[in-house]
Amino acid sequence: MKDCIFCKIVSGEIPCFKIYEDDFVLAFLDIENDAYGHTLVISKKHYESLVTCDGTTLSRVFDAVKKIGNHYVKNCGFDGFNVFNNTSAAAAQSVMHFHVHIIPRKENDNIIVSNRMIGKGEFNEADGKLESLTICKNTEKTELEQVCEKLRMPQEKVVLDDENCVVLYTDGACSGNPGAGGWAAILSHKGVVKTLSGGEKDTTNNRMELLGVINGLEATKKGETVKVFSDSAYVVNAFNQNWIENWQRKGWHSASGGEVLNKELWLKLVALVKERDVEFNKVKGHSDNALNNRCDALAREEVAKLQE
Repeated sequence: MKDCIFCKIVSGEIPCFKIYEDDFVLAFLDIENDAYGHTLVISKKHYESLVTCDGTTLSRVFDAVKKIGNHYVKNCGFDGFNVFNNTSAAAAQSVMHFHVHIIPRKENDNIIVSNRMIGKGEFNEADGKLESLTICKNTEKTELEQVCEKLRMPQEKVVLDDENCVVLYTDGACSGNPGAGGWAAILSHKGVVKTLSGGEKDTTNNRMELLGVINGLEATKKGETVKVFSDSAYVVNAFNQNWIENWQRKGWHSASGGEVLNKELWLKLVALVKERDVEFNKVKGHSDNALNNRCDALAREEVAKLQE
């Protein structure tokens, strides 16, 4: 939206103290600096409020909230965090662009968080009432640049290209599992990038993960060296932990005795791997890996097309 301040931040027209970013979400420090580490997590696409936000974006925003909050506790010395959202002007929503607040907390910091203010106060233990409340203005007065430097989430190392091989990122998504599903693959070699995606109306997440790799490898030449990057333990562990060898030895039956699911796709993938020098690498899903996030976004777009 042209006049939305958050949209201008997303586009880079207005700078921010960025904490985290992926294809769906941007998180940055609140410029009010009212509480140390007060973070705003916004959807990159403009939605006026939580009520108008689509389900996929809503899920990704709260995935990011969880990830950032855990980062603050595990890596930044906080003991917990508040999460809240104001929807509509009546509920004190000041910017009409969907966003969620995160307030990092420490034991006994006396910060009081309400839908209209962040302050410090004291409760009367006898009647449980708040006796006093003063607006919190970050008494340490730490500059936002310093806060950002301490709290910013580290970027996961992304392999973008390798002169000696094809780099292949893949992902799959499914709504309902089983349900409408999508897969995606991004191939990169010597500066040339190719993007593939597709979907099926009635499928599973694991089938989509497999099809992402299959379609990606089919776009390479026999004999080529390929580094596959996937967030699917189902796919990566099958090759790196010898699951496939065990299945083949047992006539494509699992340890429980039942036939391996998606056998026809596994057979196709095994054949493609045999014709190439393939290395499988596990990446963390829904993290800061730009190409993994891009694949996820493409796969979800295919799901959305099937649901229209």
